[in-house]
Amino acid sequence: MTATVQLSPWGRLGRLVTHPVVRRVAEAVLTLVGVSVLTFVVLRVLPGDQITAAYGTDAGDLTGAQRAQLRAYYGLDQPLTGQYLSWLGGILTGNLGFSSNAGQSVAHLTAHALPVTLELAVLAIVLALALGVLGGLLAASRPGALRDGVTQTASLLALSAPVFLTGTVLARVLADSFGWNPNGQAYAPLTGNLPLNLQQMVLPALVLGVSIASPIAQTTRTAVLDIRGEDFINTARAKGVPERALQVRHVLRNALIPVVTMSGLQFGFLLGGAVVVEQVFSLPGIGRQVLLGMGQKEYAVVQSTVLVIAVLFVLVNLATDLVYRLVDPRVWSR
Repeated sequence: MTATVQLSPWGRLGRLVTHPVVRRVAEAVLTLVGVSVLTFVVLRVLPGDQITAAYGTDAGDLTGAQRAQLRAYYGLDQPLTGQYLSWLGGILTGNLGFSSNAGQSVAHLTAHALPVTLELAVLAIVLALALGVLGGLLAASRPGALRDGVTQTASLLALSAPVFLTGTVLARVLADSFGWNPNGQAYAPLTGNLPLNLQQMVLPALVLGVSIASPIAQTTRTAVLDIRGEDFINTARAKGVPERALQVRHVLRNALIPVVTMSGLQFGFLLGGAVVVEQVFSLPGIGRQVLLGMGQKEYAVVQSTVLVIAVLFVLVNLATDLVYRLVDPRVWSR
């Protein structure tokens, strides 16, 4: 007969705090706080402010009274701690700030820019997974053979080529040689003009997908080769498990964990790292919004948009953890 152990309230609280889900949520909150502080500090360390960005060389002709009024208008007359707490308080109440240049709230700008980046990221990661996983499996099927060397060479070239260079050259060649330049037209929303939208998305998604397919391919190749050397694979083969079933049910399934890790990280980076591709192909995404905000010294735009990107990155990591649980429940017990 087993005795039931009754935990004290402090014991139950300790068990709750150490639960993997609670620990991951706490880590996510601390990450977001760190991102908010770092972004706030970096923006104010950079030379210039919203006044000089708005008036340029004419800012030197402003009188002291005019500059004081402008500093009060932009909220620059408050202490740094006051500015940070005021912005953070607005974030917690759903107020992301206001863009004086665009004449719109940051929430409104983000609501229009975020779907563009999400669509681009989804298309890019789908292409990357198709190319990366297939390339990794192809290379692992004959390690050291010609197909392995060709796949790894292509992967290295794709990884080393800068996306801005690849995107610019590809767009220029297609425009000059075939007269195809859908990104030369005004951006077409997904729900407004689907055929034109897909034409405008195919090149940037391809450029990003090829660039991130390389680490996925390398991860897939390494994981498959490692799993094939495990004892349980040899045991299953000795028991007469068909080779196709062995590769799919045992090798590929167990190799998915590091592939999921890499894919989740790459998708998270796509949400904030697509700024170069968005600029090259004139896509009004969230990365381009950050770039324009930095050029105009609009603190609210940059701070709030970077925090939105960080939130998305954290959510992607949490979703990746959930996928871990589906692939291998043992991950959550670590």
